[in-house]
Amino acid sequence: MRVFRKLGPFETWRFRQHLLRLSPEERRLRFSGAVSDAFIAAHCDRIDWLRAVVIGHFENGVLRGAAELRLESGVAGRAELAVTVEGAYQDQGIGTELLGHAIVVAANRAMRSIYMICLIDNRRMQHIARKFTDRLIVVEDQAEADLVMQFPTLVSLWQEAVADGFGLVTSWLDQLPLARAAS
Repeated sequence: MRVFRKLGPFETWRFRQHLLRLSPEERRLRFSGAVSDAFIAAHCDRIDWLRAVVIGHFENGVLRGAAELRLESGVAGRAELAVTVEGAYQDQGIGTELLGHAIVVAANRAMRSIYMICLIDNRRMQHIARKFTDRLIVVEDQAEADLVMQFPTLVSLWQEAVADGFGLVTSWLDQLPLARAAS
């Protein structure tokens, strides 16, 4: 079953496992260079869950994609976003859906913009970003997108609340012995 939901601070281990499953090339594209397992562990340990939201894509209870939204310190109303999807799950619209969820979450937290940066050869991420903005700037070896957010509305607040409720229920169902046996 395909589920999109926010991760809680107690689920840092899920995010770490997801990032560790990325291939060396996927890691390079995500972190703009080759990174070790220790680097990924440290990255996950440094997440300030009061200033970050991680939205996950789960397949049969396993985190396979994530949108990491971090509020920038020193710049009010601005967040940085990174999206990862494991190789076997790419080209299925998961990255686009993760970005869509991140936009709703950012808008509902009064963010005015989301900043995304990727290597110039990360064509998939550029393709996803272009679905949400026509402002993609290429500077040397990277592409940058700055997505402008709308003000929160009753609809966006409702969308996030429904997604949170659905995520809570599916997370709970994944914990049931019967659900694990069927996977």
